[in-house]
Amino acid sequence: MEQILFAEACRLWKEEKSRDVKVTTLAAYSLIIDRNLLPRFRTLEEITPESIQEMIDDETRKQLKYNTLKSIILVVKMIMKYCEEKGWKESQVYNIKTIPHNARSDPQTLSLEEEKKFVSWLKAHPTRLNIGLLTSVYCGMRVGEVCALRWEDLDLNRKVVLVRRTVYRIYDSRGKPHKTELVVGPPKTGTSWREIPLTGFLIDLILQMRGKNDECYLFSGDDSPADPQNFRNNFNRVLNTLGFPKRKVHSLRHTFATRCLESKCDFKTLSTLLGHSNVTTTLNIYAHPDLNQKRKCIEDMIKII
Repeated sequence: MEQILFAEACRLWKEEKSRDVKVTTLAAYSLIIDRNLLPRFRTLEEITPESIQEMIDDETRKQLKYNTLKSIILVVKMIMKYCEEKGWKESQVYNIKTIPHNARSDPQTLSLEEEKKFVSWLKAHPTRLNIGLLTSVYCGMRVGEVCALRWEDLDLNRKVVLVRRTVYRIYDSRGKPHKTELVVGPPKTGTSWREIPLTGFLIDLILQMRGKNDECYLFSGDDSPADPQNFRNNFNRVLNTLGFPKRKVHSLRHTFATRCLESKCDFKTLSTLLGHSNVTTTLNIYAHPDLNQKRKCIEDMIKII
């Protein structure tokens, strides 16, 4: 059996994989290889079901996210299958167990009172980044989708915004250690291509940013898109200013979905607005009644007894 080092096997696997996966997916695979696998394994012989299980157990104790653990296992299995097909390693079954120590919790959102204060503050300070945050609040778009908006994506006659691309900051395995690059690409999934209605006041705020160049990105004002990290940093600054607990900027998307459901929006419409691949995804994330809803259910049940 031909001898080959694990690093070389990974390089050849990535080269082949690059033909059929998005650049963002390949970057995620590269990050796992460089950060989790190469520091631990030098030869293919070192990779066994037992050694992979030991690695996962170690990472679990470090409180690595459950989804990241699953991604590591997926990458290992794909690389090992590739090595088996090339005749570099004998076939083995990798039944790796993970412990979901941080299983999915309810999505973070702003309370209604927090949202009112948040929106009021943003309206009073209408910078490009703040108007971008308002767009997240009222359209439920992912931060990368907001950063990727261009003037051509606004249909002001129909009062809708067209989601046609997204911005990623991805790991660049070809450059210096820890180097990243900004990439503009298609939305996350096919259903992420969508139209979202715009409220009148949001249109007015966006139009205040309009200059002479309609070829630029909305929230950068030039030919390069806004950096999602700048949006996250700005979001954290606003939270700090208002004295709110720290949250991820993605909580604005969750807040949008929560307010829609509280307004009796049906799940199919919400799923379309969010650009989810199917209604099941929306249900799995948001179909979790809070304590008040549970209490009302029981109280209504008691009334008929």
